[in-house]
Amino acid sequence: MQKGNLQDHLNGISEKKIDWPSRLKVAIGAARGLAYLHSSSDGRIPIVHRDFKSTNVLLNTNIEAKISDFGLAKLMPEGQEIDVTARVLGTFGYFDPEYTSTGKLTLKSDVYAFGVVLLELLTGRRAVDLNQGPNDRNLVLQVRHILNDRKKLRKVIDPEMARSSYTIECIAMFANLASRCVCVESRHRPSMPECLKELQLIFCTNAKGLGHGF
Repeated sequence: MQKGNLQDHLNGISEKKIDWPSRLKVAIGAARGLAYLHSSSDGRIPIVHRDFKSTNVLLNTNIEAKISDFGLAKLMPEGQEIDVTARVLGTFGYFDPEYTSTGKLTLKSDVYAFGVVLLELLTGRRAVDLNQGPNDRNLVLQVRHILNDRKKLRKVIDPEMARSSYTIECIAMFANLASRCVCVESRHRPSMPECLKELQLIFCTNAKGLGHGF
């Protein structure tokens, strides 16, 4: 893909950081892709990606997101929502804590990883940064407790984003969605279709708030 992967644009080799509307657009594209994988319509068997992360979100020239790397993807057992696996596979920092503790893989395991990517989009930080101290290496643990506190939330917004590109109302809505996605218990996480619907609303609300129309 012409624009490489998402992580490069957030904290990698890309010189120009993407603005907030573009980040919302990327989140919507990724959510649409995962929602399609998880769908059981038309007789399809749902698929768990199992290794969703910012380096596996590729961007084209229009900053449209495509999901890549299906090496760990797994078909869910027909008619079942849980698959018990002998080995926990994925990438450190994006692991669903419920999956790692029980070995039970669900569609909500992808939702957790998606929530981590939402936090990367919001903060511009890596999911795991080994250059930080022991208590600050894991992004979810670092920011989870402040995602629903607007005053503290302002401190973790990626400073590379121009203030004129977002409204704090939409940032708060986005952070709330991310917070629910990274809940420890999967039953409290939204589904990917629900994530997609919320992100589309946030995108439109942000555009309206900035006076850009729809």
